[in-house]
Amino acid sequence: MLTWRVADLIDRHEPFATEASMAKLFASEAAVRSASNALQVFGGYGYVDETPVGKYLRDARVTTLYEGTSQIQHLLIGRALTGVNAFG
Repeated sequence: MLTWRVADLIDRHEPFATEASMAKLFASEAAVRSASNALQVFGGYGYVDETPVGKYLRDARVTTLYEGTSQIQHLLIGRALTGVNAFG
């Protein structure tokens, strides 16, 4: 839903940066949580090459880094909501 909201804002030529940050943060953190939970379910087998679970977690972790880390996304969202710049 967040992604659709961002796409709608883009289509209407409205500002979308804050919503895009929210969508990116939520999706990347949800992917990491899901992959971590899957790894817990698989136990030690999640780390062996025969199952793709370990790769899913590695791939999910990367999404928290590129196109702005999760910490940067928090700062951007906070600044948009409060008007206060975290760096002074």
